[in-house]
Amino acid sequence: MTRFPAPSLVNELRGGFNRQGLFVHSNTTLQSFLSSIGFDDSDIAAYAAVVGQSELSTHGHMAVNFSNSFTTFTNGNRSTDRPENENLITVGDTLSWTLGKHNLKMGADLVRNQAVDGFAVNRGNVRGLATYAVPKVCANDPVPCNGSKVDTFADFILGLAPTSAGYVNQPRPPMDVYNWEQGYFFQDDWKITPRLTLNLGLRYELVTPFIEKNDLMANFDPNFVNPTTGQLGRFVIPSTRTLKYLDPRIIAFGVVTAGQSGLDVGRGVVRTDKNNVAPRVGLAFRLSNKSVVRGGYGFYYPTSAAQGIRDPIATNPFNQPVTKQNLGTPLQPWPGFAHGFSPLSGGDIKVAGSTPSVNVVPFGLQQPRIQQYNATYERELGLKTSLRLSYIGSTMSGLIGGQDLNELKPNDIPFGTTMGDGTTICDPTNGDCVPSDADNARYRFPALGDFVVSYGNFGHTRTNSFQTQLEHHYASGLMFSVAYTYLDQKSTGLDTGNSSLGGIVYNPFLPDHDYSQEAFVPHHRVVAYGIYELPVGQGKRFGSGMSKWADAIIGGWQTTFNMFAKTGTGFTPHWICDDCNPVEPGNIAVSSVDAVGDFNAEPSFRPVVTGNYKQHVGDQIFDPNAFGPPPIGSDLFDNPSVAKRNLLIGPGTWGVNLGVHKSFRIGERVTATLGADFDNVFNHPLLSPDQSDSGGAGGAPFALLGDFNVQVDQATGKLLPIAEADISRNPDFGRLFQSFSQEGVDSRRSVRLRLRITF
Repeated sequence: MTRFPAPSLVNELRGGFNRQGLFVHSNTTLQSFLSSIGFDDSDIAAYAAVVGQSELSTHGHMAVNFSNSFTTFTNGNRSTDRPENENLITVGDTLSWTLGKHNLKMGADLVRNQAVDGFAVNRGNVRGLATYAVPKVCANDPVPCNGSKVDTFADFILGLAPTSAGYVNQPRPPMDVYNWEQGYFFQDDWKITPRLTLNLGLRYELVTPFIEKNDLMANFDPNFVNPTTGQLGRFVIPSTRTLKYLDPRIIAFGVVTAGQSGLDVGRGVVRTDKNNVAPRVGLAFRLSNKSVVRGGYGFYYPTSAAQGIRDPIATNPFNQPVTKQNLGTPLQPWPGFAHGFSPLSGGDIKVAGSTPSVNVVPFGLQQPRIQQYNATYERELGLKTSLRLSYIGSTMSGLIGGQDLNELKPNDIPFGTTMGDGTTICDPTNGDCVPSDADNARYRFPALGDFVVSYGNFGHTRTNSFQTQLEHHYASGLMFSVAYTYLDQKSTGLDTGNSSLGGIVYNPFLPDHDYSQEAFVPHHRVVAYGIYELPVGQGKRFGSGMSKWADAIIGGWQTTFNMFAKTGTGFTPHWICDDCNPVEPGNIAVSSVDAVGDFNAEPSFRPVVTGNYKQHVGDQIFDPNAFGPPPIGSDLFDNPSVAKRNLLIGPGTWGVNLGVHKSFRIGERVTATLGADFDNVFNHPLLSPDQSDSGGAGGAPFALLGDFNVQVDQATGKLLPIAEADISRNPDFGRLFQSFSQEGVDSRRSVRLRLRITF
């Protein structure tokens, strides 16, 4: 709605509402799945007695793990049973006032976000997990297993009891959350002289924490000291309504409501960041009738998932895992000849080494700060052609990253190398390694153990970009634009597209050690596009006198093109450890270590560079033999030979699209458009891997050197150096065997014919 209170005043009021209801799920419910594999009603009832009756009606199935001997039969992903409902309300008002040489604008924008999201519902093994780690039948009699003595799959297909069973105590319902985003602004476009204009602006933003309708959130206060017991840390929850869904181990650790905590937090269990004042200034100076200089500086605050409520404080405190083992009461086999039990029935709850995982969001976490600045020179060259030269820079501070508060600084003292008694040496291959009481005492939070990940504003980025663009405005049937960019962007941030707070830094004791070129950024990039009307047909240079029918067929055709060319991007070489936890290289005592920081490969480690990796070996563009396993001692992170972040630079690539089309008028009211688009017209393979999970980040093949196992000296309990026999190298490391769609160009040549009729 627009009103004019006075000739020089304009007020514009805007509002909107958007509602989306979506439910993403797998094809079958847990009960239907169990029934389909032969469970009768008594078996299903026994299964539900462990995982909970309510889980039978959820979509998805159980999981079976074969301890790296065979591919895990997973229980699906976070979208196995996931409502995704969103309600968005926006209101904005802007007042414009022309006052002499000043054009003033002021106003406000209000947004209410509300969502029901089942992201947290599927966390953990809510529908059950059976793990086969220590084989029985093959170990005792290798004949039925074709000589194998480690075939965990044989135990499964024979219906034997698993080694362990996993589930959760109290599955949580979907989170139902809302928050407010507010922005208030003032802007003055001041035309100082006919040639000089100054833009001044100020914006204030306020983003409130999300509130959960049923108070299903839990944060952790790592700095609290219990005055009675001296224990460090406590959990902070919105209200007592949260207690029903918290794991008993968390309640026993110590819980306080937000109102009782004295931390000045509300139901969102983090404080509202109230410091987001954003000044902005810009100018434009006309040097002549054909050239102008522009520049500007601005302060910005990205909305970082509203302090990342999903993983940190609405997910990890809930659906805590419980593990049962054959500690005295045996786990049951699969039903078949007998009924009334399930592979999750029986067993004893594992206590040693079974601790809750925790996320920590600092109560005063702030939104990242972004400062952007630029300078541009533009000149009209004549013949409808212009040139632009620009410098664009930015400085980012307070970028959010994670670190495990229970991670030990790399050392040479063994951790978790016994069967839990501190004396009997374990074998990581058998999965019998358990932290002892003395091991747990080394943690900052002994009762929490592995994975106490806290997020903080400790990342920073610096960007310098130089751009030039030559543009020909549409004239005489021709329009084109060619732009070149040189970009240098270094950061201690994480190369991850995670939508909440980001991943985990590799070296939490020295985060700045990772200051290097961003993985997603090519140094050089050229982009061009254009339109050209063929000079054939009536009124054109060629065939101007042709007949109407001839013109309808061969006249008036238009061609289009777009293309790109860019240099390669960075990748971090890494190994994945198969049998780590609790035994880890460097004796760091946690399995959250992530060489890339994208939550896709944990625990993973960076290799030692032992030779010249910048040479081809067969069809591998990097020499895999130039990388050794990671260090195992106190130099795990700071060994000077350890590979740096984004050490590998992938190949550059280019691609071209072409299009041909023509419009036909049929009478006065009907227009038909006929055309063809040739994507990747030269069928040039785009071999530069992308940064998605399938192309090079995390556990993907291009940068993955392979897997390794850790071994413990059975005499001393110390970690042994990782030998070649303990390594399984990835044959696809550094191989360019896949073409990726990029920059609007398809991965291979494709042709699309199109016909459109408008009337």
